[in-house]
Amino acid sequence: MLAPSTVALAADEALSPARDFSGVWTTYRAPGEAGGGAGRSVGGIAQPEPPFTPEGKRLRDEYVKLAIEGDNPGAHCVPYGMPTMMQSAGGYPIEFIHRPEQLTIIYEVESETRRVYMPGRGTPPEKRLPVRQGYSEGHWEGDTLVVVTTDLSDGQDQRSLPHSDQAKIVERITLTPDAAVGKILDYEATMTDPVYYTAPVSFKKRWMPLKDGHIMAYNCTEEPWLSLLDARREQLKAGKPVTAKMSDVIDVYK
Repeated sequence: MLAPSTVALAADEALSPARDFSGVWTTYRAPGEAGGGAGRSVGGIAQPEPPFTPEGKRLRDEYVKLAIEGDNPGAHCVPYGMPTMMQSAGGYPIEFIHRPEQLTIIYEVESETRRVYMPGRGTPPEKRLPVRQGYSEGHWEGDTLVVVTTDLSDGQDQRSLPHSDQAKIVERITLTPDAAVGKILDYEATMTDPVYYTAPVSFKKRWMPLKDGHIMAYNCTEEPWLSLLDARREQLKAGKPVTAKMSDVIDVYK
């Protein structure tokens, strides 16, 4: 049995309804709006072309060429990373598990997971490791959760957006009532990266509750990229140029 002081502390720290993002969410669609796949429109909000530096544009263009052949992170069972994990407009849901000291975000694809640490809960800078999702700390500004993400590894996300290890992403998430679907999560993010962009890159998205929804287990199909590795090894053994592509081993990209 909890001591009275512990119960009082738990009550004081409990999230108010306006700050509790807990639940399973899907991309917002207005009533009667048809669903759609991934693209430059996210959650019903069009995304402008990013202001690339020459190096950023070079990386993006190279990625697009590879993606046509299916040679993207997803084909190699690599998680989407930030900011795409929070931007994808496909049919996969996202779950928010919200506690006062931490927000855990799980995207169904690759079971990708982020943790947003609130003040006093995080990891000292000297103990952080650069990863595709980065390191995220949050704080409240009114009923808007502001999340600052740093410690990103230099890489490319699933939507052909490169980011360097100097990138920083600031997200703002607000829960708002909605007459049609009950409530909406409004999401805004701004990424600054002096290596690959000449100006900040901004994104917007909306989520709505997924009725009776839950996150399913996601098992990446490893056979295509294992077959691709085998094909490239055979070319090396034969002394030939390594030219095998994902489209050579999986029909969907042919």
